[in-house]
Amino acid sequence: MAGISRIVSQREAFRNPNKDQVAHKEIWFKDGDQAFITPVATGNEDDDRLDDIYLYTFREDNRWINLLKDDSVDTSSVPDNVRPSHKFAFWGFVHEIIHADRRQEAWTEIEGPGGRKMYRQEVNDFKVVALSFGRSDYIWNQLVDVYNDWGTLDKGVIRVKRTGVGMYDTSYQIAATARDEELPTDKLQEVAELQTIQSYYKERYSGNPELSLNGTSSLYGDDGKKEDSLF
Repeated sequence: MAGISRIVSQREAFRNPNKDQVAHKEIWFKDGDQAFITPVATGNEDDDRLDDIYLYTFREDNRWINLLKDDSVDTSSVPDNVRPSHKFAFWGFVHEIIHADRRQEAWTEIEGPGGRKMYRQEVNDFKVVALSFGRSDYIWNQLVDVYNDWGTLDKGVIRVKRTGVGMYDTSYQIAATARDEELPTDKLQEVAELQTIQSYYKERYSGNPELSLNGTSSLYGDDGKKEDSLF
């Protein structure tokens, strides 16, 4: 398939993805973004809403493909020189994301520190937060610190902030906040319906990359590569 037919087919796949493919639920951060999240994950031993995953990311033709490293997933298409990134991921209820730049008109302009303009995106939904462990596990250790302070991750609202634009100058901050914000009553019943992290990634990244078309509206993942935006 070539020319117009190929492009039409790709656009149809993007608008009407494989019905068996679970929809994007991750959030990705750009420089200056900070999200306020009530974790659904507890961090306890029986917690399946927090887990670690290995994910291959590579380019094929005109799209980035993400593929889970798992015994149940065919990874024969992964180039020999590509190594999987190791991430931890957890479910959380994202209240809002504060952006340094306005990338959508629907975001509300607010005044940040020092009178700087910032932009609030109301999310109010359950999302997957996936981050690399960081050098010497510094990102992961910040989440562990919250768990140690609270005794459980789902006790309150945390803030996740990204600073930097590239693979080598990007840092993340995870910190507990004093915000006293509970999950909306109409959302409580959805908690029990959330997939495990492993189940989500197996369904989403096991070989159906229709939504990974390059050139769509996108944010950069924490590995510096473009990812499709769910916003």
